[in-house]
Amino acid sequence: MGFTAQHDGRGRLDATQADLGCGWVWEAVHRARPRVAMTCPECAHPVHAKVSRYGLRFFAHDPGSPTCALAGESMEHHLLKLELATVVRAAGHHAELEVRGPDGDWRADVMATSPDGTARMAWEAQLSPITVDEITQRTARFAKDGVRVCWVATKLRPWVGEVPSVHVRPPGDREPNWTVAGGLARFTVTKCDDEYSLCRAVGHGEWHETEADLRSFTAWALTGRAVAHRLPSWLHTDQHAWTGVWTAPQYIDAAAAYRQARDRAVAELEEQQRREEIRRRRREAERRARVAALAAAPPKPPAKQPAVPEQGSSAAPRPEPVWEVDLPHHERQRLREAALSEARLLFGVETDLRHHDRDRRWALGSPLYVGDRPYAVLRPHPQLVDWGQLKGLLIFVRDLDELRVLGRTAPNGTRIIVLPEQPAPSD
Repeated sequence: MGFTAQHDGRGRLDATQADLGCGWVWEAVHRARPRVAMTCPECAHPVHAKVSRYGLRFFAHDPGSPTCALAGESMEHHLLKLELATVVRAAGHHAELEVRGPDGDWRADVMATSPDGTARMAWEAQLSPITVDEITQRTARFAKDGVRVCWVATKLRPWVGEVPSVHVRPPGDREPNWTVAGGLARFTVTKCDDEYSLCRAVGHGEWHETEADLRSFTAWALTGRAVAHRLPSWLHTDQHAWTGVWTAPQYIDAAAAYRQARDRAVAELEEQQRREEIRRRRREAERRARVAALAAAPPKPPAKQPAVPEQGSSAAPRPEPVWEVDLPHHERQRLREAALSEARLLFGVETDLRHHDRDRRWALGSPLYVGDRPYAVLRPHPQLVDWGQLKGLLIFVRDLDELRVLGRTAPNGTRIIVLPEQPAPSD
């Protein structure tokens, strides 16, 4: 079964056209007496004109025909070819069925030719299984002769998307026309208010699958409003992963512009992070130098108790510093971060600040560990501290008042460091 036949006088006959493509009427070959001699353009076996019970016109092989590719095509294949020829003609192009290449190394189900005859595009209904390598080679044979091709499948096969192709859905109760259900995509960029600066700068650019009726898609593909495009990464849908799609040229341009904008934003962000890292290292080096100088300085002798003013003296005694136990949450968090930063500079390793250690050894302070070994204590309470338990450990305090309070009872050689109030400002 095929839609074309070869006649010695009229040339190729096309059953899908009212005049058979040669100025003849169907009745001239269908049930005509004497019988009109016609042959199959594929195998050269005699054929005769027939009409199916649904009114479909075609050419059937006479008995005893050899194995022929056209004779083995299914009804679904023939109906899809007929639809492809119909939509090509609706787009204003010439459609010829079952066309062989000049060297005979390809045969197009439907060959679309532009009105001026300068551009050709093959439309292939590929319903039977085929490997990716095989269909890639067949696509290359079309390209060798300057013919673009679009493969059309009714099932999602592994090759769909590997070559210029679409997945179509036949008409149904809710859809009167054939529909391109896969292989057609568009690119969009959406704004983003995320805190991540890169997203705020360029937004989110993504490819999205879309649908269209086969008639519209065919017209777009034939006129260049839709072109085959290889994606830089997979487009995953519910049913398939696409490596190539059909899309409008403006979407390709939009995707390229987005990639360039994102690359620029990434480069700017990396440069900003590089500068910040240089400033951070400089600040750490300066702080490390201050800490080293403090560690190398000889311990100060215990502070002398201030003299008690004589009775009647006008000099007022200095108020005693008050040790604050319940600090605000943000202040506790700042002290913890500052202690970890100072410990990193001093010890050269990451320390672990254990906030919930209830051991009375730390006098309500927070110990800093490297592994299982304590190295420092943050704000041990002066009324609870047992300096014998804290011997050899570094002590971090909040300010000079806390330094004075602990310094009154701390033994000589105890290293007490006041944490900076704020991080060093950026340059």
